[in-house]
Amino acid sequence: MRKFSINNKVITQDTKPYIIAEACINHEGKIKLAKKMVDLASKAGASAIKFQMHVLDDEMLKLTPKSKNFSESLYETLKKTNLSVNEHKNLKRYCYSKKIDYLCTPFSFASADILQKKVKLNFFKTGSGELTNHPFQVHIAKKKKPTIISTGMSSMKEVKETVNVVKKINNNIAIMQCTSAYPCPYNISDIGVISTYLNTFNFIIGLSDHTNSIYTSIGAVALGARIIEKHFTLDKKMKGPDHASSIEPNELENLVEGCNAVFNARSSKKIIHKAEEEIISWARESVVSIETIKKGDRFSANNISVKRPAPSKNEIEAKKLSKILGKVAKKDIRKNVKIKWSEIK
Repeated sequence: MRKFSINNKVITQDTKPYIIAEACINHEGKIKLAKKMVDLASKAGASAIKFQMHVLDDEMLKLTPKSKNFSESLYETLKKTNLSVNEHKNLKRYCYSKKIDYLCTPFSFASADILQKKVKLNFFKTGSGELTNHPFQVHIAKKKKPTIISTGMSSMKEVKETVNVVKKINNNIAIMQCTSAYPCPYNISDIGVISTYLNTFNFIIGLSDHTNSIYTSIGAVALGARIIEKHFTLDKKMKGPDHASSIEPNELENLVEGCNAVFNARSSKKIIHKAEEEIISWARESVVSIETIKKGDRFSANNISVKRPAPSKNEIEAKKLSKILGKVAKKDIRKNVKIKWSEIK
């Protein structure tokens, strides 16, 4: 059985989706704003809220290219929005007081070590940019903590390579389908990859969703995803690289409700449910007379048909009509009544 164990929770295909509100840097480096995001994520029913830790000089060169969602260099953007170690410790305590898991993504060896040793992080989430960074993936794996691995910007070959490297050291991992576009158009969200991953890996699979709505996340749950990560903001109109690909608090609440609804609807076993039995009584049809039938008359399309309601004991189901045609009536039968088996010779 595929499973992923975190914080005394075990995620399986039969547990409701674990939903991560990705705060990223949408708190703008302000602890007060970060705590407000915790409050609202908890209220919305998210399982966890995720932040980021950057030790910039261990993570990147200052001359790093920027994409169109950044108004200034990545280094400067992260420098302005980075939370301190003490703020992360404070946030972790605050999260647990609000009954929501604290999660944080490291982007370098140093930030991973700080999260483990100082913040006492219980489980890790690695970003898509670090998927092919095998030295970093090994460094995380050696910590023997539950680890969620994002797979944006990668080929299937690269995903398999990383999973094979990591699982030899730490087998308690989950794999996230992701397309690293901000925001991500639906037609390249590729949530069908979730089915591919489920058929390829014996791990819990999830979706790190960068579209600017909740639809693909809900669809992912129907396909078998059991972890959903969604960028979260207080206001999409705020300035910053991730707000446009994030959802607001009311949408996060709808996301949680929608994912759980689809999860609860997941059964593949086709049965008649108890709730349907009352409906059957009026929704199904019986064999009925459509003309007066005399004793000795033969049943034909001219004198019998099918109509609601459903047959009671000794009455005839609509699907048995063909078995009645050509048989003889034992007695007179009024028009527009259900025909009984006992009336047929």
